[in-house]
Parts: sequence; C-alpha cells; structure tokens
Amino acid sequence: MLLSKARGKAVVDLTTAETIGAVTGCTVAPSPAHIVGLRLKTRGRGHHMLHWEDVRSFGPDAVSVEEPDRVRDEKDLEAGDQAHAVHNPIGKAVLTETGLEKGTVMDVEFDEQSGRIAHLVTADEQIPGEDLVGVGSYAVVVTAPQ
Repeated sequence: MLLSKARGKAVVDLTTAETIGAVTGCTVAPSPAHIVGLRLKTRGRGHHMLHWEDVRSFGPDAVSVEEPDRVRDEKDLEAGDQAHAVHNPIGKAVLTETGLEKGTVMDVEFDEQSGRIAHLVTADEQIPGEDLVGVGSYAVVVTAPQ
C-alpha cells in the first residue's frame, strides 16, 4: 500500500466503533525498514501519534485500535522516540551515505499487515526499503549504489 492511499483513512476504536482520527502520515525506522508510527489528525488540536504496535488491523476502509488511550500528542514524544515527527520521511531529500542526492521522498510503499517498507518513492525511482539507513530532520539517508 502507498502511504498516499492511506492518508485520510479513519482510525477507529474497536471497543466503541468511534472514529478517533484520520491518518495524515507516518514515521519510519531502518534495520529492517518499517513504519514505527502513524501520524493522526484528531478532533483535538495538533497532531497525534499511534505506535505501529498499537495498530490492531489496517483494513481497506479503516485502521483499528483496541486501546485508543495509546494515541499520544506528538509534542509529548521525546526526540529519541522513533515515532517522533522528525522521522517522517515525506518531503525530505534523499541522500546516499556518500552524499549523492537522489531526489525527494514523495511516498512510502509499505505492507499494511507488518508495516515493512517495500520502497521509498521519489519522482525518478523506487528505492528499496532495505537501503534505508536513517531519517533525520533534513534528509533520508540510503545506502550508496554498489
């Protein structure tokens, strides 16, 4: 699934069937490349984060959770938390470990069951998820071509 297709998808509490919010983005981590958290827009102010391990299912119409109190305000996350907004790859430059520019991340292709990243998508290419080295405040770093 592409993250662009997941944006706007409702996040629903399984116990009450209430909509908690909607997916607006994600945060990622390497080794292996996977989604760490989903960024959400809720009824309250600001953005909120749902750690991937708290996602019960990622269906065609909605994302479901069993414990809605696990949704946290992004500003309450510490910088070292991999779900922190700084690890959002969308819109960031892609650089190889040697400094070669490879474009800008436009989308993320991922497995909605496991959260594993298949590809980082730029305007010119699809970079395999296993090439992801890290995501910082400015750029996404990937392994250099061999």
